[in-house]
Amino acid sequence: MFKTVLAATALITILSAPAFAAGMTACDDASIMKTEDMAKGMTDPMKKDAMMMAMQEVDSARMAMKDGKMDDCSMHLDNAMKATEAK
Repeated sequence: MFKTVLAATALITILSAPAFAAGMTACDDASIMKTEDMAKGMTDPMKKDAMMMAMQEVDSARMAMKDGKMDDCSMHLDNAMKATEAK
């Protein structure tokens, strides 16, 4: 029984890794600009904190891209997009 659960867990982990990586945003100038525009478009005063967080994440993404750290850049862009979607 334990071996079956362990094997199922391992299988799920292996199969979900590519899906997680596919969900990350591409790190390029167009994606950064689009995300920045989304953040700047947050005009609701109640969402000012989310906008500031998104802008910080966009800046971090730019720095990561400049340093060639594409995985970090994608992570920061994903965080920025999530901040713009905050309710």
